[in-house]
Formats: sequence, structure tokens, C-alpha cells
Amino acid sequence: MNGGVARKREPVSLSQLQSYLVSKQWGMEGALRQVATIWRRSDDSNAEVVLPAAESLKDFEQRISDALNSIAEHERRPVGEVLIDVRRAFADLIAVRVIHDDTSEGTIPINDGVLLVARARDMLKSAALALYAKRRQFSGHPTDEAKAYLDSLLLGQTEIGSYVINVFAPIPPASASSTPEGVPTVPLATAVTASLASGLEALSAATTDYGRRHDLTAFDSAVQRGASSNLCDALLGLSGQDRKRAFEIRISAARSPMFEGENKVFAFDAKQVTALAKASEYYKDNYVLPDRTVTGVIKRLDRPVGSETGTVMVATKVTDQDKHVAIELGVTDYDLAIMAHRQHEVVSCAGDIHVTPRTAKLLNPRDFRVLKSGSLF
Repeated sequence: MNGGVARKREPVSLSQLQSYLVSKQWGMEGALRQVATIWRRSDDSNAEVVLPAAESLKDFEQRISDALNSIAEHERRPVGEVLIDVRRAFADLIAVRVIHDDTSEGTIPINDGVLLVARARDMLKSAALALYAKRRQFSGHPTDEAKAYLDSLLLGQTEIGSYVINVFAPIPPASASSTPEGVPTVPLATAVTASLASGLEALSAATTDYGRRHDLTAFDSAVQRGASSNLCDALLGLSGQDRKRAFEIRISAARSPMFEGENKVFAFDAKQVTALAKASEYYKDNYVLPDRTVTGVIKRLDRPVGSETGTVMVATKVTDQDKHVAIELGVTDYDLAIMAHRQHEVVSCAGDIHVTPRTAKLLNPRDFRVLKSGSLF
């Protein structure tokens, strides 16, 4: 009835179980010497839970396991569900659900399962990094505090529902303090969860916006809310190696000044997964702007000896940043470019701009023109 015996070393503290029992209308009715306390219910004389009196007892872990089984037996549900509810009051729960035909039976290909867990951790790592700075891309190692947070994360039991993994971010009891001025402080785990929710909300809106107008600048404002290429890459990993699965992230946060107990759900379908890939490359400054016209003055020309084609570097602006865009021209257009360079004329050329961190190049160049005086506007 309880769905299996609870295993040893379940990460549940004595105070957590005591608080859970009190919240479920259990009462402590006595003690067994100094080794255990007895808990009963007024509405069920047969219900009994025995808790160890202290965490220092040698058989503490086994006694906690027995108590969990007793609670599960009374509540007529699996131990795993009881564990989730016990931890939920003292931890933020981040549940990741992947949705596809190949996960409908509650299983997932093992390689994608391993990737799912790794990227769930990366997702929280990116949220932790975004607490300290808002950047399009993070590199290097996390701070000691962020690393300690990542090391504290717990992986809960999986669930059927397509395929679901649960990640718990424990809230340390000692972190419930205040500043000397009396302002309540917020635990790091809670702040990271809030950062994650902000970044996911921003990317959800940005991917929808990009789907409507196909403009990469839709992702610009999301950075200040916690989005980054790191977060995008983590989310892409949730969709599998082939990026074919939709997914949903549900955040159930412990009650705090940042959260009032409400669940937050962020769903990404196949189109949004495609948009996330675009956003990731955009944040890394490695993207293509289709069907653009480059307008500016030629700063440099280069044509190898004996070659009919040559390359010109045009100074212009790309997404409001100064860039020198390389354009490869045929013999006729290159001769025009030489004349324009000598006379400091403005030129234009249409095509697709490929932008990288160090370079910009016009792909599929067409319609090269020298703009005479008065023809720029």
C-alpha cells in the first residue's frame, strides 16, 4: 500500500518530520525513555508514528525510514509522495517534465535521461550566476556560494507523466535571519529560484515574440531578467539530444518574501525550442541576420593577385553595434568598390549578415551599389 519501503539515507531531518506531522494534525503523546517520541491522531486510534528522539542515535536513519513508512501506510500513498511533501515545506521544488511519444509510458532513452539530469543542474547553475551579474554568456567557475548551493541540490524520485524529474533546493533553517536594521534576509536557494523563474518567464515571452516577428532583438531585454546563452543551452538539453521534445518546468517554492506559495509553470513547445537555439547563438554573438542591407563606407579592400574576386570591409552598424562587415565581390562590383573607396563614397549591398564575436560577413551578397550624394536617404 505504501508503494515500497523507504530506503536508508533519505535526506529528511527530524525537525522536518516533526513539522510535517504537526501540520497534518498528529500530536506527540509520549516518549520511549530518551530514544524516541510517539505520535498519534485523535481521529484514528490505530495510527502511530515513532520518531527518534535525536539525530545522534546510531539507528537514526533506520528509525526515520520506519517513520516514513508508517506515515505512508496511514495516508495510503507511496513513500515517495510523502517525501516530496515533507521536503516541499523546507525546499524549493523544480520539476522538469518532458513531453513526447517516446516518454508516454514514463520511460526515456538512457542517454537523454542522463542529459536531462545534467541540464537541469546547468539550468540552476545559470540562474545562480545571473544573481551576481546579468550577462549574455557566462564563462569560468561559479562563486564559492553558488558552488555550495549546487552541491546542496537533491534529486528526487522520478514520476510518470510523460517523464518527470524532481530537483529539490533545500532552504537551510539557519538562513531565516535579518539584517541589523531588521530587514529579513533571503536564503540563497530562494534567490536562485526567483532568478530562475525570472529568466524562464523572460525567455518564454521572448521566444513567443520571436516566433511572431523573427527578429533576434526580441531576446535583448530578457538578459536583464536572467536569460543567457547558458540558460538557453540548459533548456535545449531538456528537449533531448535531437531537440525533439517539448518540456515543462514547474516551480513550487517554499513560502518566502519572494514567493507566496504559488506554483509557476513554464512550458516550451517545439517552435520555442527552435527559438531557444537561435537565442543561444545570438547571445554568443554567433548568428545570422537574414535579408539585411549593409550601408557604409569602405575601410579596406583586398584582392589576391590573379583573382577576379575581392573582399571589401564596410564600416556599418549591426544591431546597434559598430562592425566591419566583409563582403566578397565579383570583378565588376570590386572595380566599383575601388572607385567608391578613393572618393569616400557610401556603398550598400544586400544579403544575410553572419555575425561572430570577432567578425561579420555578408553571405549571399547581391545588389552592390555606390550611393552618390543625395541617394543615401
